[in-house]
Amino acid sequence: MSGRIEDVKEIIKKNINDARCGIFCSRNILGDFMEEIYNRDGVKVDICYENSYFEVFGLSEKEFVEVAEYYFKSLRRRA
Repeated sequence: MSGRIEDVKEIIKKNINDARCGIFCSRNILGDFMEEIYNRDGVKVDICYENSYFEVFGLSEKEFVEVAEYYFKSLRRRA
């Protein structure tokens, strides 16, 4: 597993309580205010505190699926 995926998982773990409504690999089109919380090695993670979700860019489809699975498993553990 790549270090950048582990880094993204750690960011999700640290911020999941502020983003419990989803994780996406595409930019929102509604103009939600996003705050960048990670930007390294071509990977960027933004968070929307107002609507409680993550946006993740720069991962392959396979990498994003792995990160999204981690996100949803983490949510279930905290429920």
